[in-house]
Amino acid sequence: MSWQTIYTHYDEEALTVFANAGVLRRARKDLDNGKVMITDQASGAFSSDGMAVVLSPEGIQKARCNCSAPGCCKHILAAVLWLQAHVAAKGQVVAQPAEEAGLSGTQPSAAPLLPVLLALDAEALIKQCNKAGCRLARKWLQQWESSKLHVEDRDTHLNIYLPDVDEPVIFMRESGYEGMLSSLPEQQRKALHLAVIAKLFEQNGQPWPWPDDLIDTDALRLLSLNDDEIALINTIRAFIHSLLQQGLSHVSKSSALQLHFLNLSARAEALPRLAAYLRVLRGQVTLLAEKHFTLDEAQVLRYLARLSAYLHQLVNAPIETLPQIRGQLRRQYNEKAALLTLLPIGADWWVADSGALGATFTFWDSDNQQLLQCTQARANQLDAQFSRESVWSVLALWRQAASNVMRKPFRLHHPKLSDEGKLAVGGEMRAEIGAELLSMGAFQALKTQFGTDCWQTLEGYFAEYTDSFYTPYVLYLHDYQPLIWNETEQCAVWEINDAANNAAFLRLYWGEAEKNSIEELRFITEERSTVLAVTVQPVRKEHGIDFIPTTLWLKRQDRVELFYLDFDCYPRARSTSTFIRYIRDYMAKKKHQRAMLSNGEPTLALQLTRPLLNVLEAQVCTGHYGLSQQQKADLQLCLQTANDLGMAFMANQITRYLAQPASPIEEALRLAWLCDRMQQLQSTLPVRLKDAKQK
Repeated sequence: MSWQTIYTHYDEEALTVFANAGVLRRARKDLDNGKVMITDQASGAFSSDGMAVVLSPEGIQKARCNCSAPGCCKHILAAVLWLQAHVAAKGQVVAQPAEEAGLSGTQPSAAPLLPVLLALDAEALIKQCNKAGCRLARKWLQQWESSKLHVEDRDTHLNIYLPDVDEPVIFMRESGYEGMLSSLPEQQRKALHLAVIAKLFEQNGQPWPWPDDLIDTDALRLLSLNDDEIALINTIRAFIHSLLQQGLSHVSKSSALQLHFLNLSARAEALPRLAAYLRVLRGQVTLLAEKHFTLDEAQVLRYLARLSAYLHQLVNAPIETLPQIRGQLRRQYNEKAALLTLLPIGADWWVADSGALGATFTFWDSDNQQLLQCTQARANQLDAQFSRESVWSVLALWRQAASNVMRKPFRLHHPKLSDEGKLAVGGEMRAEIGAELLSMGAFQALKTQFGTDCWQTLEGYFAEYTDSFYTPYVLYLHDYQPLIWNETEQCAVWEINDAANNAAFLRLYWGEAEKNSIEELRFITEERSTVLAVTVQPVRKEHGIDFIPTTLWLKRQDRVELFYLDFDCYPRARSTSTFIRYIRDYMAKKKHQRAMLSNGEPTLALQLTRPLLNVLEAQVCTGHYGLSQQQKADLQLCLQTANDLGMAFMANQITRYLAQPASPIEEALRLAWLCDRMQQLQSTLPVRLKDAKQK
């Protein structure tokens, strides 16, 4: 077999997995423009767009190019495409997608590939992967314990599909373990491929001889970061730098897939908080690659800055605080009491950027004066039986439907509670639901324990939070105004008033999932139902904090009924004219325009940091970190402002960035984190106090 033969096995799918679709597209363009030529057929040397490429007989992983791009570049791919085109011109068979092969009537002629994979020497493979890689492979196997890998023979290669991953790991014909392809960063690729082979051995009833010295002691591992965990952190840092080096405007779905594997690695290394960061980032990168309108590069930059700050905290944490910073790999539930008396507070259906979805139920424990929550969720939408409707009416919550549990006060027998205030869903727990709705006396008692009826106290309450995540809060209102549609922000705005006529503005942003909530709230407010209180979910935005209404507390004679906007439907005859309703709403909006809360004047933190972030966002979008004259002038103005305000630390950071540091990406992340933190510390609330001047 000549060195050229192996390169005929790489079809478009295999090349996309090894690099990504964008690089392959640019390589094909170079080929079409005649920028590729072979310079030495015996050694596999090529000239590709001015760069020297050598295709190794061992496969594309060993191919080399003298350009500065890390990993597989367009020059290597263009050389492979040139070779395939010229081999095909000579009449030899080149790999083609299975769909095309099926259409042409071509049938696989070579022996099946799965027996070839299962014939590999397991002990030899383990020796090829270092001890750290073997440990990581074993941890991945544990996560796949209840799953099965699906394989698909494409004649020239075997596609192996992992749980929750669309892109396959590829086993190439005549390339063995060393020639396997995947999108995982190079440092962990061998471990993943070893885990895949071991799992297929297991699925096919063949033993896999793991060495005995790979067994870890979890207690010892949690005391400090081990070499494997530090290597993973360095890999994530390198990935962040690579992402920002290529420019956020040029990210592809292959980056999201790499984040999925890094997330698996973080979970395997007992770093659950890091895994959560990576899971969210994967969702953001996926949306960014799809050019989704709900996400832009600025949001991803902020999140990357937070992730980088967390990595720094993780590496430098003292031993006594490291377990808390790691997070809990599995929440430990303990039976704290034989019985809990709970009052439902709110229910929220959510869909995360990562694709996870679920419902979170919130309760008030009056005996212990604390909020408790439980969550039913799925990591993705593959479970067709899991939906908003099934969570509310079908799936069991403590041996009852959630729609029953959330109506009335109840007693929870044999509760299992974590240290973070999270209730377990299953086990021996049983809800004993009360006979009647919440009484007015119990409602007044709750009013003294949790929530507020004076909007002036909100600033002090939220000033205690430094994180981006809030628990639900109850606002006891005196009156409310009609629901208004804000076309600029694409949200419904609801003004509620306290006894002093201070106004708080609740927002429901338009989306397919929020249509029901907006329609139900519109109907209830038009009917002028007696709303005693609203449970809101505070959400931090760039301009400040938004209050999202989730639950209405409605007066029913001498009782209080909870109405959940995400789940309930108010009984009524269906409206016949949406057009007339829109006109009425539009005219009402015009009439009450002055009553609506605008974002007002930006805070001091926003005025200082916005120009800084504009410069950083322009750079991370393109991957070019040189400062233009205009950008230097903008930063100089920010520097002067910071000095005038006595903000020495901010001024020092801007000065360092103006000096064009050797590591501009690292400095950009630090500056972005500092700007983000400053904005969070001066977040505005959606409240207008009666005697306060409009800012």
